[in-house]
Amino acid sequence: MKKNKCIPLYIINLKERKDRLIHILNEFKDKNEFFVEVIQSTRNEKGNVGLWNNVRRCVKLAIERGEDFIILCEDDHVFTKDYSYDFLYKCITEAYEKKCDILLGGVSWFEAGIQISNDLFWIEKFTGLQFTVIYNTLFNKILATDFGDLDAADQKITFLSSDKILMYPFISTQKEFGYSDVTNENDKTNRIEKLFDETQQKLEILNKVRNYYLQLTDHNF
Repeated sequence: MKKNKCIPLYIINLKERKDRLIHILNEFKDKNEFFVEVIQSTRNEKGNVGLWNNVRRCVKLAIERGEDFIILCEDDHVFTKDYSYDFLYKCITEAYEKKCDILLGGVSWFEAGIQISNDLFWIEKFTGLQFTVIYNTLFNKILATDFGDLDAADQKITFLSSDKILMYPFISTQKEFGYSDVTNENDKTNRIEKLFDETQQKLEILNKVRNYYLQLTDHNF
């Protein structure tokens, strides 16, 4: 994988959501490590289908440009205090070396997490695409897969690959705007913040358990 001076990042935004566009551009105003491109579209009657169509647009551009990976960024993404370029690129490189298809900057829920290094967890399922590294090994699968009116983009990607890695600690969460263009449940106040907090707490517990038993092992040798 060639080292990019600027990380290719695609922001997905509905043209009518100017509040979200202002927010997300502000998140990147001092982040010169990214080559940011905004992918705008008009509203689709099915928000989930519209999101998937934009994911496909980003992937097609990545293939045309010969990218090794891209970052998909939804317009409600927020950087956490744990973000740094060095940490992100370290995780991008490590996940690539482990032949992963997906690297997640933060999720609202996951299932079956197994810690594979200090900074990375393998996960079986997840929700939350707001800051997602997609490697070129998954590009063609995304373009080839069918997407129905009842499908969700994060769940679809979950089933496209078993090689999904989650960063720890999170570098990304979601801002609550009081509405969601994709998931009606996320219209509820503080629901998203609570989901991310609970999910990170689960990872913290798993990390503490791992460190405890590693410490015991070290003392036994």
